[in-house]
Amino acid sequence: MFNIGELKDVCEIHKIVKSANRLGIKSTDTQKLYTLRCKIKYQSSNEYISSNRENATQTVIFLLFTRRSIYLDNIVIYKNEKYDIKHINPYGNTGWVELTCEVRK
Repeated sequence: MFNIGELKDVCEIHKIVKSANRLGIKSTDTQKLYTLRCKIKYQSSNEYISSNRENATQTVIFLLFTRRSIYLDNIVIYKNEKYDIKHINPYGNTGWVELTCEVRK
Protein backbone atom coordinates (compact mmCIF):
# COMPACT_ATOMS: atom_id res chain seq x y z
CA MET A 1 0.00 0.00 0.00
CA PHE A 2 0.97 3.64 -0.15
CA ASN A 3 1.84 6.11 2.54
CA ILE A 4 -0.29 9.26 2.62
CA GLY A 5 2.87 11.25 3.46
CA GLU A 6 4.21 10.60 -0.06
CA LEU A 7 1.67 13.01 -1.57
CA LYS A 8 3.83 16.16 -1.60
CA ASP A 9 2.88 17.79 -4.91
CA VAL A 10 -0.34 19.64 -5.77
CA CYS A 11 -2.29 19.16 -9.01
CA GLU A 12 -5.64 20.40 -10.24
CA ILE A 13 -8.38 18.49 -12.06
CA HIS A 14 -10.19 20.61 -14.66
CA LYS A 15 -13.20 20.06 -16.90
CA ILE A 16 -13.33 21.39 -20.45
CA VAL A 17 -16.39 23.59 -20.96
CA LYS A 18 -17.57 24.46 -24.48
CA SER A 19 -19.70 27.57 -24.91
CA ALA A 20 -21.03 29.90 -27.57
CA ASN A 21 -21.90 33.56 -27.36
CA ARG A 22 -24.86 35.42 -28.93
CA LEU A 23 -23.10 35.65 -32.29
CA GLY A 24 -22.50 31.90 -32.45
CA ILE A 25 -18.74 32.05 -31.88
CA LYS A 26 -17.69 28.89 -30.07
CA SER A 27 -15.00 28.84 -27.40
CA THR A 28 -13.55 26.34 -24.96
CA ASP A 29 -12.54 27.11 -21.40
CA THR A 30 -11.50 25.04 -18.43
CA GLN A 31 -13.37 24.88 -15.15
CA LYS A 32 -11.49 23.88 -12.02
CA LEU A 33 -13.10 20.93 -10.23
CA TYR A 34 -10.63 19.78 -7.56
CA THR A 35 -7.24 20.62 -6.08
CA LEU A 36 -5.57 17.41 -4.91
CA ARG A 37 -2.32 16.27 -3.35
CA CYS A 38 -0.40 13.82 -5.52
CA LYS A 39 2.79 11.90 -6.12
CA ILE A 40 4.34 12.05 -9.59
CA LYS A 41 6.27 9.38 -11.42
CA TYR A 42 7.70 10.10 -14.87
CA GLN A 43 7.29 7.02 -17.01
CA SER A 44 8.53 7.71 -20.54
CA SER A 45 9.03 10.29 -23.23
CA ASN A 46 9.05 10.10 -27.01
CA GLU A 47 10.43 12.45 -29.63
CA TYR A 48 9.33 12.34 -33.24
CA ILE A 49 9.27 14.48 -36.38
CA SER A 50 5.91 15.36 -37.89
CA SER A 51 5.33 17.92 -40.67
CA ASN A 52 8.93 19.13 -40.52
CA ARG A 53 8.55 19.84 -36.81
CA GLU A 54 10.06 18.19 -33.80
CA ASN A 55 7.44 17.07 -31.30
CA ALA A 56 7.75 15.37 -27.96
CA THR A 57 5.32 13.53 -25.71
CA GLN A 58 5.86 12.67 -22.09
CA THR A 59 3.93 10.08 -20.10
CA VAL A 60 3.45 10.83 -16.41
CA ILE A 61 1.70 8.86 -13.66
CA PHE A 62 -0.13 10.79 -10.94
CA LEU A 63 -0.92 8.90 -7.73
CA LEU A 64 -3.87 10.52 -5.93
CA PHE A 65 -6.00 9.87 -2.89
CA THR A 66 -9.57 10.93 -3.63
CA ARG A 67 -13.10 9.64 -3.39
CA ARG A 68 -14.36 12.05 -6.04
CA SER A 69 -15.17 11.11 -9.62
CA ILE A 70 -12.48 11.67 -12.25
CA TYR A 71 -13.24 10.96 -15.91
CA LEU A 72 -11.16 10.51 -19.07
CA ASP A 73 -12.42 13.78 -20.58
CA ASN A 74 -10.99 15.79 -17.65
CA ILE A 75 -7.49 17.24 -17.73
CA VAL A 76 -4.79 17.54 -15.07
CA ILE A 77 -2.92 20.81 -14.63
CA TYR A 78 0.43 20.51 -12.89
CA LYS A 79 2.97 23.36 -12.88
CA ASN A 80 0.99 25.25 -15.58
CA GLU A 81 1.06 22.31 -18.03
CA LYS A 82 -2.05 20.52 -19.24
CA TYR A 83 -1.96 16.72 -19.13
CA ASP A 84 -4.54 14.63 -20.98
CA ILE A 85 -5.79 11.66 -18.97
CA LYS A 86 -5.26 8.41 -20.89
CA HIS A 87 -6.06 5.81 -18.23
CA ILE A 88 -7.61 5.73 -14.73
CA ASN A 89 -6.60 2.87 -12.46
CA PRO A 90 -8.44 2.69 -9.09
CA TYR A 91 -7.07 0.57 -6.26
CA GLY A 92 -10.20 -1.07 -4.86
CA ASN A 93 -12.50 0.92 -2.58
CA THR A 94 -9.71 2.58 -0.63
CA GLY A 95 -9.71 5.87 -2.56
CA TRP A 96 -6.29 5.55 -4.21
CA VAL A 97 -6.32 6.39 -7.92
CA GLU A 98 -3.50 6.20 -10.44
CA LEU A 99 -3.87 8.51 -13.46
CA THR A 100 -1.74 7.84 -16.55
CA CYS A 101 -1.45 11.15 -18.38
CA GLU A 102 0.29 12.47 -21.47
CA VAL A 103 1.56 15.93 -22.36
CA ARG A 104 2.65 17.13 -25.79
CA LYS A 105 5.43 19.68 -26.09
